[in-house]
Amino acid sequence: MKNKPTFILLSIFIILSIVIAGVKILVSNTNNLYDDSGIIFIDQEIIDRITISNKAQSSQLYKVNNSWRIGKQQVFEPKLALFWNAVNNIQKSELVSVNPKNFNRIGLNENESTLVQFFLESTLQEEFIVGKWEPETKTCFIKKINLDQVFGFTCPYPDIFATNPDMWRNPIISNFPPDELAAIRFSYPSEQFELNLTETGWQLDNQDNINIDSYKIARFANTTQLLLADGFLNDEESKDIDFNQSDALITLIPKSKAPSTITRIRLKQIDENRVAVKSGNIPIIYYISIPKAREILLGKNDFILQE
Repeated sequence: MKNKPTFILLSIFIILSIVIAGVKILVSNTNNLYDDSGIIFIDQEIIDRITISNKAQSSQLYKVNNSWRIGKQQVFEPKLALFWNAVNNIQKSELVSVNPKNFNRIGLNENESTLVQFFLESTLQEEFIVGKWEPETKTCFIKKINLDQVFGFTCPYPDIFATNPDMWRNPIISNFPPDELAAIRFSYPSEQFELNLTETGWQLDNQDNINIDSYKIARFANTTQLLLADGFLNDEESKDIDFNQSDALITLIPKSKAPSTITRIRLKQIDENRVAVKSGNIPIIYYISIPKAREILLGKNDFILQE
C-alpha cells in the first residue's frame, strides 16, 4: 500500500504524456494541411465537384466513378492534369502583395477575378479567387476572399482556371495515324469514291491506270492525324442537325493489324462560317471553320495528279 501514491502519480504522468503527445501530433498534422496562403491542402482523390466562375460564365466539373465530367462529356485529361498540377503548386506559393491598391492591377477585382470552389458532395471544402495570368513569369495570383494577402504560384499556361466550359471538353475530332491508313472513303450527295493503299501505292476506286497525287493524300492524312474542333455546339444549336442528311461522310479505314479502328466523320454546314462535325458515336457535336473544312472536304479530282 505504501507504493500506491507512487503508482497513481506515475499513471497520471503517463496519461498526461500521451495526451500532450497526441495534441502535438494533431497540431502538427493540422498545420501541414495549410500553406502560407491559408489555403487548405486540396486532395484530388477526395474532391468530387469543382466550380470555376466569373461574372460572365461558369464551369462545373464533377466526378462520376473516378472520371471527371463537364456536362455530358468527359473532361479532357491533359487539361485536367494541368489544373491539378497548378493546384498542387499553391502549396509552394509566395506572398507578393498585402496592399489592396495593387490588387486591381493583377485582376483581383469584382469584374476580372475568377472564383474557384472545391466540394465534397454538397459541402464546400475550400475556395479562393484567381487574378490575371502573368505570361512573362508564368504566374497565377490568388487570394482568400476575406484576406488582403495575394500569393503567386507557378502556372505554366493561361486559362488553367477556365470559366468557359468548352475549354474543359476534348477538342480532338480525329487522331488517326497516317501510317495506319489502308483506305479513305468520301461520300457526298452527288459523288462517292475511295482511295485504297496497295502494294504499289495509292489507287482511286481500285483503278491502277490513274496517277494519284501522293502529296495530296499525305496532306489530308496529316490533317486527320490531329483534327481539332474550333468549338462545340450546345444542345439548342445541335438539336435540329440531322447528320443522316449530312453534306459529307469521310471514313478512315485502318490496316488489318493496326490498333486504330474505323473512324467516320460526318460534316454539315450550319451557317456561313461554321461546319458542324460528328465523329462516330461520340455524343459531342463539334464545329470547325469553313477554311478548315475545305482541307478535308476534297473531291475525286483533287487526288488525281495533274500532268
